[in-house]
Amino acid sequence: MTDSGPAPHAAGETGTGPLHVPVLIVGGSLSGLSAAVLLARHGVDCLVVERRSGIGSHPRSRVLTARSGEVFRSLGLEPAIDSVSRRPSGWFGADTLADAEYTRLGPAGDPTLRISPAGSRLCDQNRLEPILLADARRRGARVLYGRELTDLVQDAHGVTARILDRSTGRSRTVRCEYLLAADGTRSPVREALGIALNGRRGEPRFLSAVFAADLDSVLRGRRPTAVVFQGSQVLFARGTPGEPLWEYGIPDSPFVGGAGDEELGRFARDRIRRVTGLPGLEPDVRSVLRWGASAVVAERFRAGRVLLLGDAAHTMPVIGGLGGNTGIQDAQNLAWKLAAVLHGAAGGQLLDTYDVERRRVAAHTLWHVLATARGLPEALHPETLQLGYLYPDPGGGPDAGPGEDPYSPTGRPGSRAPHLWLGREGGRVSVLDLFGPGFTLLVGPLGQRWLSAGARSAAAFGIPLTAHRIGGPGSTLRDPHGTFPAHYGIGPAGAVLVRPDGYVARRWFSARDTGTAPDTGTALDDAVATALGLRAPLAAVPVRSPV
Repeated sequence: MTDSGPAPHAAGETGTGPLHVPVLIVGGSLSGLSAAVLLARHGVDCLVVERRSGIGSHPRSRVLTARSGEVFRSLGLEPAIDSVSRRPSGWFGADTLADAEYTRLGPAGDPTLRISPAGSRLCDQNRLEPILLADARRRGARVLYGRELTDLVQDAHGVTARILDRSTGRSRTVRCEYLLAADGTRSPVREALGIALNGRRGEPRFLSAVFAADLDSVLRGRRPTAVVFQGSQVLFARGTPGEPLWEYGIPDSPFVGGAGDEELGRFARDRIRRVTGLPGLEPDVRSVLRWGASAVVAERFRAGRVLLLGDAAHTMPVIGGLGGNTGIQDAQNLAWKLAAVLHGAAGGQLLDTYDVERRRVAAHTLWHVLATARGLPEALHPETLQLGYLYPDPGGGPDAGPGEDPYSPTGRPGSRAPHLWLGREGGRVSVLDLFGPGFTLLVGPLGQRWLSAGARSAAAFGIPLTAHRIGGPGSTLRDPHGTFPAHYGIGPAGAVLVRPDGYVARRWFSARDTGTAPDTGTALDDAVATALGLRAPLAAVPVRSPV
């Protein structure tokens, strides 16, 4: 898929004069497009420039974690993603794909469906990116392919960038208030800023080949997520149910030196025949790629008015598929904060919390991914890395560590607001579906007095804030088992303030409305001000370096 030209909103982008835009995103892959969609949702005009001519054909990342699924569910993209993805069925071991029996290597199905309304999916990146591109443009974001950043200079008020049109050789100046670097592992923006990396970069040591083939005769109705052969070779299910593809992967030991495309293709076809158990198979090999497993985190994610996200900020091994997902969640964390700053509800210091929160998550995630690969006992469970990671308490409470068990959520400040099914006319709704682009105030069945406090805070700070009372007489949201207050640790007359990215900012416990609890208006105003960085800036918390 190549760039089809500017979106309707992009009038004037083909001119030669300076172009002004609030946010310039350098890099139009998974993280950059996610940022564009999320910023546009918050009403922020942005321009994405991508040096490639279009979306790549190689599937690249494949796992869409439950947390990323929740992000895209909140954007209304779940049906579109469902049409090009499949649910995980499990990993298996075998000598060849033709074996009569496979050995299960992990849990069946998707365990995250117990704790998430979205769950995880297998969705090739080259299938997901067109959905994000279309949605970004539909919301008014501008995305241009074949454009390359060649220079940038920042000052106290913004960034001046030079953008080269690779098809014409002409350059244009773009002036923006903030620049987001989503330009990949070797990020020219990061290198121009002199931001160092902690960890180790990988040289090409792995080989993967994407191919189409009719394997029904050996699968015999089985639909594995992946099959492992002789401990190192893997066959992954790719594509969509309507257009199945496969990916063969192996450590790249036969090709320590250089190798041409023809040699790589011959090698891939021979190995595909071996692992499938089909010596006469003629696979349609679509692409062969050599790559290295880097494990690095940038020493800082912010340099003035330039912010790093995705692979420009951190690169992870493929284990667990957390690299691309971490970039999606970078974009989610950053988008609402940039919107608050650009809309005048917060000062630029709020963006410091992006560095503190996301660099901590990236470092902890990378450490535990490597610990898992090395079999270290302290490695966190995969679902904890997906859904249980913790930010420092925005209110300054004690550090709770890198993560908590998402199967036993606490609702503590700094944690992902836990999923819970609620009853509503016509069916059920996840509490996560109540969260919009603004702040959300959830109150217990006896917490009516918090509702008026929410309206006052929204007006005072000039921010969107929606309040919902869950359970109790007259509420449209039913709590069938009466578990909401305990799930969030607030009590029947308590309340919890949730940030626009779905993380708990503050909570107040109250067992009953006795009139002796703290003044709701003052308490809520303080929580909103702190969440917006207007009071008590978030303290830096040490992060664990990659092993």
